[in-house]
Amino acid sequence: MNRQRRLFSFTLLLALAFALTGCGSGSKETQQESAVPEQKTVVTMMYYIELPAFEQLVEDTYPDIDLKIEQNTTVTIDGEGERRLRHGHGTDIVTMLIPRENIGEYLMDLSTEDYASLYQNGVTHSLMVDGRTLFLPLPGQYTGYIYNATLVEQMGLSAPTTPAEMIALMDKAAEAGLGVGDDGTLYAVESADKVNVAQYLFGTQVPDFLGLADGIRWSSNMQSGQGRFADAMGSCLDLLETAIERGYLNPVYMTGSAGNHVPVESRMSEGSLLLTYGKVSLLDALNRNNGEYKYGMLPFLSEEGNHAWTLAVPDAYLSLNRALQEPGNEEKLDACHRILRLLSTPEGQQAVMASSGAFQSYLTDLEPEKERIPGGLKECVEGGYVYNLQVPGKVLYYFGDRMIAVLNDKVSMEEAMDAVDNYYKNGDDNIDYDQSLIGEMAEDMCNENYNVRQGETAIGNLVADAAREITGADFAFINGGSVRGSLYQGPVFGYELDQLCPYPNNLVVLETDAATIRAMLQNGISRLIETRIPNGRFLNVSGICYSFSWPTQDEEAKLLSVTLPDGSELSEDETYTITVTNYMAGEADYFDNNGDGYTMLNVYENSTPLAEGVKLVQETEYILTDALKAYFEAREGTAIEPGAGGRIEVVGKNEE
Repeated sequence: MNRQRRLFSFTLLLALAFALTGCGSGSKETQQESAVPEQKTVVTMMYYIELPAFEQLVEDTYPDIDLKIEQNTTVTIDGEGERRLRHGHGTDIVTMLIPRENIGEYLMDLSTEDYASLYQNGVTHSLMVDGRTLFLPLPGQYTGYIYNATLVEQMGLSAPTTPAEMIALMDKAAEAGLGVGDDGTLYAVESADKVNVAQYLFGTQVPDFLGLADGIRWSSNMQSGQGRFADAMGSCLDLLETAIERGYLNPVYMTGSAGNHVPVESRMSEGSLLLTYGKVSLLDALNRNNGEYKYGMLPFLSEEGNHAWTLAVPDAYLSLNRALQEPGNEEKLDACHRILRLLSTPEGQQAVMASSGAFQSYLTDLEPEKERIPGGLKECVEGGYVYNLQVPGKVLYYFGDRMIAVLNDKVSMEEAMDAVDNYYKNGDDNIDYDQSLIGEMAEDMCNENYNVRQGETAIGNLVADAAREITGADFAFINGGSVRGSLYQGPVFGYELDQLCPYPNNLVVLETDAATIRAMLQNGISRLIETRIPNGRFLNVSGICYSFSWPTQDEEAKLLSVTLPDGSELSEDETYTITVTNYMAGEADYFDNNGDGYTMLNVYENSTPLAEGVKLVQETEYILTDALKAYFEAREGTAIEPGAGGRIEVVGKNEE
């Protein structure tokens, strides 16, 4: 019990050591409206999944409110969400996967709102900026290691209890050929983005270092500005580096680049992945949808003989846009407060959890359903070995970025730690924001609700035009998954292009024929409605036009026409030069549809048949941000207007 108290005390110390540092209140009316008003108050929010149960609850409780949730990627929620606020386009309810202290000036102070007091003090205290509550945590999940229990049993082994035993399990699986994919990997990290990787790596240090006497001293030193990350995090990569050295984990999958990831759920379901770090929701999905295999969950395992532990991670954090306090927004502000007040009830939490799969609420009086806690984590949860890592969002992002660079041999561990220490103590605007002025936009060009993955958009046209212009090819084809942001009227800075097209895939020029171009376009429309998120393979184009029929439950999308801008047909006897990314051309391989399935363009990946009738003409050093910068430079002094439209026609799509 003394040990448990000491670890709990450390959690508070850690929250203080990494305290966030920045920024109105509103109506407290809670009465439910009895009649449907003539005009509803629209409240906007961005999230990475739909929340139909919560939207229905809001509508049933408050008939005068219309909550509209815009779906977008996790990359967009933080990066694009922040940029929208800075440009005055932010949603009413602001969502962040990780609280960002540098946007405090755009958010409302919720400290005096009655619903803010309903959350656990240990969580809300760590979210304060200059003593004010800016964020509320959504329900979250426990994280740990998910493993294929059926395969472990087939090997005659039991679940590992130490990191060394985990490596031994991987050795045995590799030797037996169980839980191994065609690419040789058997271990992965779910959502290998910077934040998730950073949370995982921080988690491996609690309590083996951070919960011990040396760790507590380190925490105190960090608070006083005397500590160094290298003193605490030097061993955080041990397990991953061992897995990489033995070929069990491919570091390419840890870059965060488009397509360079393991589709964890499908690989686990088919038995070609033995182990992953992930959330309880993934475990639930695997056990719910698969009858052939059974899966288990393990906590973080100690090298030092300490009790195992787990992390509790909110799925996201909510705040309110400070612009709601401006005159004329009184009704919308009141509606937002009512929504957050409803969210802060057991009924509201359960409605969110019904869609997200989360089950760990941070309301003071709402305990998790014990029957939903995985068996492998129950002892940790019941014993209090659950940790919330309160690290400033900016630092967490940067730490994850540097650790991914180490895993890919881009920098040494010492160099990475020095960089993180310098960033933590001094900050660096050049790292956070490239403030170089690139040019000017005449109007907004927006990426909203995955529109660049479903049809023609001004922003998609701009990116494709820039790619074609820098290479001089006949046509350019840019997959919608490469475009992750918007550009807004007014000046454009370097960091905005980095967030618009965040992936460092190089542009290449290929020579090919009309038949291959048609096959490529058909592939681009082949998975528009297969999943709840439109697939990123949809093609934005320059120098060419096409039309297609929107898919239905009974019929697949069909390519209807491909023409030049003047309406003439492509010649069957000629070849054309096209600009695409090396990702589409097979540089990232086509395993599990990396490369978005563009095997008809393959000029790189030997494990997939090389494309016939396709010739590699030029490998450029340009990425999409380079192309965009060159496009703006060529029009210096002129505000960028939308390019010519009419490139993509969608037939039969219901826009409602």
